[in-house]
Amino acid sequence: MARMTDSAIAWAVAQARANVDAVLISSAFAGGGFLSREMYAEFVLPYERRLADAVRAEHKPVYTHTCGNIGDRLDLMVETHIDGLDTLDPPPLGNSLLEEAKHDVGQKVFLKGNMNSVEILLAKSGAGVVAEASRCLNAAREGGGYILSTACSVAPRVEPWKLEMLVPLAEQHGRYGN
Repeated sequence: MARMTDSAIAWAVAQARANVDAVLISSAFAGGGFLSREMYAEFVLPYERRLADAVRAEHKPVYTHTCGNIGDRLDLMVETHIDGLDTLDPPPLGNSLLEEAKHDVGQKVFLKGNMNSVEILLAKSGAGVVAEASRCLNAAREGGGYILSTACSVAPRVEPWKLEMLVPLAEQHGRYGN
């Protein structure tokens, strides 16, 4: 792990020095379906912390993408010194509830996601999309730091207009202080 982390650090620092806006750590297999909380603490946390610290030393934001069941390890993910979590998969895709994540770690890192693209974007009307987006925006409003987004991926055959609705919804209802 140390050798792989050294390579990842070199690549991430090179990106930061090339003036990217932010560096994304893809940790898609660090969720509960693959690793226990204890295994995450031993085999992921110290190495991702080294990577995040190296990027932050370059004065660039760094955030982690992961999928699935991460609700039991959000606090450990924050200990990697990241700036944000992308994305929070709600049940049944994962086990992260936005309200709980916001309460537990949302004042330490930004949060992104939690809209269930299968149930909401594929199966419901435009009114359903508005309701779910509003739920997320309201749940994460306190203190800011939320990016309106679907969960990890968008389900196949989602009608594009449903995704296009998210931008004006975020602009209209996602301003902190409203």
